[in-house]
Amino acid sequence: MESSTHRKPIAAGQRAEQDSQPVSGQRAEQRILPSRTEPMARGFIRFIGGPPGAHAFIGRANWWTPLRVLLATAATFLIFGWLQKAQCIRTGFDGAGNPYVDWSGKRQFTSACYSDTVSLYAGRGLDKLDFPYFTSFTDDGVTRYMEYPVLTGLYQWLMAAIARPVEAVWNFLPLPQAAPAAIYFGVNAFFLALFWLIATGLMTKLTGNRVWDTLLMAASPLVIVHAFTNFDLLACAAAVAILTFWANRRPGWAGVATGVGVALKLWPAFIGGALILLCLRQRAWVPLAKLVGWTFGSWLIVNLPIMVFAPEGWSQFFKLNSERGWEGSTIYAVIAHILGNDAWNGVSPTRSVEGAETLNLLTGVLLLIALLALAWLVIFAAPRTPRVGQVAFLATLAFMITNKVWSPQYSIWLVPLLVLALPRWRLVFGWAALETVYWYLRMWQFLPANQAAPYWLVDTVTIVRLGLLVFMAVLVIREIMGRSPDRIREAHGGRDPLAGVLAEEPADAPTNHSARENGNGSGGEVGVKKKGAEKKESNDG
Repeated sequence: MESSTHRKPIAAGQRAEQDSQPVSGQRAEQRILPSRTEPMARGFIRFIGGPPGAHAFIGRANWWTPLRVLLATAATFLIFGWLQKAQCIRTGFDGAGNPYVDWSGKRQFTSACYSDTVSLYAGRGLDKLDFPYFTSFTDDGVTRYMEYPVLTGLYQWLMAAIARPVEAVWNFLPLPQAAPAAIYFGVNAFFLALFWLIATGLMTKLTGNRVWDTLLMAASPLVIVHAFTNFDLLACAAAVAILTFWANRRPGWAGVATGVGVALKLWPAFIGGALILLCLRQRAWVPLAKLVGWTFGSWLIVNLPIMVFAPEGWSQFFKLNSERGWEGSTIYAVIAHILGNDAWNGVSPTRSVEGAETLNLLTGVLLLIALLALAWLVIFAAPRTPRVGQVAFLATLAFMITNKVWSPQYSIWLVPLLVLALPRWRLVFGWAALETVYWYLRMWQFLPANQAAPYWLVDTVTIVRLGLLVFMAVLVIREIMGRSPDRIREAHGGRDPLAGVLAEEPADAPTNHSARENGNGSGGEVGVKKKGAEKKESNDG
């Protein structure tokens, strides 16, 4: 029996029809309760008072809605992230009384509070407001430029410009004196946190009836250690924006977000690539043209001025990545340690690594093989069109596993994608906890030999981390092939909530009504899903 007094009881034989054909003012897909589906959540919910009862009124909260709860959780974990880096923004004073960030005793490694933000402030001339890509600096006798993609470089300069008046106000107020780099870090952290909160808010929409899966993002342990390690939250926000525009049938705007994302970091290109594969499967040529055209156009608008007027600075990102060797968190580092061959990691005075060309060829071939296999899976092998979240996760993971660089903070890229691809709480939280431990081990490797974490231990965790991610990829592939239940489709009447213009009619998928808020007679407010919405065409540019 439905708990709402405004709705007539529905006969058992009518529920299946309602599930497949929602009418105006109703929807059969209803919010999933993690207290009934996630073993990890059950224990915690029991601890704080127990799960909702069979006749609970779900969805009627006036203030503590899922959105506000999840944003508050995300903000709390961002505060934890600030505290994790706090040891690295302590201010010391030189002989003349000038403040500086005190990293004495290798504090940045012993406390694992290292942040590129602090080291880049003076290292890239941001303390002097040198404009990136036009201004060079000398590093070990080598002339170099800002090595980040254009939008990330411009973002750093903008934060440095904002930090100037913030520093002036700080010094005017009766506050403890702070190093300029510490104030710059604080300005960065504020805006990075803002982008992450926006992404979290958008994620509550993308998760649909599984809104509480957003907790995997908001409360991820990776936020604590990596929210402010680098500038990766910018690209994460762009990635969520891509998927949001696509889910809302705006392929042109999804292309704009993809171009912006690639101008921040390379990896959002693989989310765009995932959408391209799905368009090819369905022969959706118009959305494909809009996506590709606007991606290239928006990326070019951002990059063209720097390409034309500062070509050397603009090409630094590509030059550095072509010349560098493997990074210590990759499988290539493990293989090199096993073989006792560090040739690909040797650094010459010109910053060019001996054997880098061979390593580039190897990683390029492996990535090509992985992407071709994914294309075959998506276009030909899958019995029905895979979900957007599944393909985006697999494409991004293929890039990360085969790439010669996997800085520990890169793992936060996968957090929003796992929410949409494989929301298995114990598995995802377990992986994130392992990544958090891994960060500390990697930082301790930079300590003196008698204090450093041994290579064999770090390499072992590297292999375990890789194996866990491959295992999750296999689970996603099994869902794509129909060999395992797809929880997200089950929660949305057999549909992909991110499909957008590629939406298909739902297949006959099993539905877990017992886990739903309105299942088994429990109450709840039913949302609205317009009839025929899956047929709506996009009219964006």
